[in-house]
Amino acid sequence: MSNNRYIIACVLMIMAVSCRKEKVTDFPDYDRNWLVVEDNPADATIHANYLFYKETGIPVYINDTIGTQQRVDVFGHAYTHYEKLSLNYSLGVDITGAPPLVQSFSYCNKADVPQALAFLRTEIIPMLPKTVYVPSIFLVEDLSTFAFGNYAYKGFNTVIIGQVSGIAGMDATTMASYKGAILRSLLTNAVISDKYKGVLEKFYAVSRKFITTRDAYSVYTFQLASLVTGLPAGTTATPQAIGFIGTDPRNMYYTPMSTWMDVCMFLEATLGNSEAGFTQLYGNQPNIMIKYGYIRQILADLGVPVQ
Repeated sequence: MSNNRYIIACVLMIMAVSCRKEKVTDFPDYDRNWLVVEDNPADATIHANYLFYKETGIPVYINDTIGTQQRVDVFGHAYTHYEKLSLNYSLGVDITGAPPLVQSFSYCNKADVPQALAFLRTEIIPMLPKTVYVPSIFLVEDLSTFAFGNYAYKGFNTVIIGQVSGIAGMDATTMASYKGAILRSLLTNAVISDKYKGVLEKFYAVSRKFITTRDAYSVYTFQLASLVTGLPAGTTATPQAIGFIGTDPRNMYYTPMSTWMDVCMFLEATLGNSEAGFTQLYGNQPNIMIKYGYIRQILADLGVPVQ
């Protein structure tokens, strides 16, 4: 009898609960897409960035804090969340050696934004294939990075572009280098992809064939004389002689420490020079020119209009 009473009590309790109006829980939009630009006609800079975003689909920022949101922590305490751009270097491959990083930057002036947007519209956007995704662009003034100089740096969800105030006054040589660095940052992931694995293996093999006892990457340059074989008689064993544009920017005493850094260096040099200009710089280094051909092959397949 007692068991029957217990069962009946449970049924009544369930019925009571089911009849009670369920409380609806509103979950804040913590997973919102932050990489959008909302218009503000009262702010000329934001409005200009909004028009650029509507035209290209690429949000442009002049501050690494791109939004705020009121949130509640697990203890029920309200706080303000600040959404910031991620400046951590990001590639579709494992990072070998010390990872590149942003050492410092300073915000640009709002007055310099119009010329930067005009530059992007005329010099950069036309070079980008529609298949290349650019999450955002962060315009800054002074920029210092470990591995990639002062012009451009690829972060996780943004590409940082420095020296914005100087765009209008750049001479042709500086402008070419500037464009090369920016395009390298924007195109690296598209080039270092599985689609081009076969071409890139040929690219790497150009330098690797000259060192058979170990990998040609991350070699102490003073050891090249004892490690390199197969160069024409009388040719000094230098990084350039075996097909590298230069030493690794993270350590000048080593050949590029990774294949991806080798690709990045070639990309920047290729995109920052016309074919005639590149040949003038490196035409006396046949192995560099062979690797240059492979990079141009990939860029042509992507649809990048290399000069």
